[in-house]
Amino acid sequence: MKALIIGATGLTGGKILKELLENPSFTEIVSFQRGASVVKHPKLRVVITDMRDLSDVKDLVKGDVLFNAMGTTIKKAGSKKEQQRVDRDIPIEFARMASESGVSLMLNVSSIGASLKGGFYLRTKAEMEYGTSEAMGGRVIHFRPSILLGERSRSDFRLAERVSGALMYLAAPLMRGALKKYRGLDTGKLAKAMVVASIKPENLQSILYYSDIVKIADEL
Repeated sequence: MKALIIGATGLTGGKILKELLENPSFTEIVSFQRGASVVKHPKLRVVITDMRDLSDVKDLVKGDVLFNAMGTTIKKAGSKKEQQRVDRDIPIEFARMASESGVSLMLNVSSIGASLKGGFYLRTKAEMEYGTSEAMGGRVIHFRPSILLGERSRSDFRLAERVSGALMYLAAPLMRGALKKYRGLDTGKLAKAMVVASIKPENLQSILYYSDIVKIADEL
């Protein structure tokens, strides 16, 4: 299989890339990113793009599955408009190009609570889900984790996320039943689940939460 990935330089994207490179089911991985990769591997091809004029890479968006791990913060993006471009517009444009080239499945890192009626962040994620699903003709699986747990690079340090993650870790034993989907999720487990789902997407619903994600990851 040939995998395409956007957002591979981030925390979750980096874990997805690692899983893809180690999985024998994938013979080629193409990562679209703004800068050079520190990861070197015979199966990996890095395509450098500023992520603005994507027509330059359209002919390279060809493969079997597309992974989307794009995500930023207003602080890092500089404005709400720029965050929407990164979190919503880029994934939708890649979905359109992927669909046109025959890519059969897209897998998105979204967020619990994504809703068109939500606040700015959750509405942006919901718009991303809707836009990519429409572009791919419904051939999309949306992963909706709560707080993501894992060590980010110093340049991408997020204090609020670190504090929330610590609180989620302490509260996890109390989160049962309907509250279980709000548990913090290790990014490594999320990455494993996404790669497994891309290989065996049969009978999976289009939106997956904590329990679904953990169950899929544990199939490895």
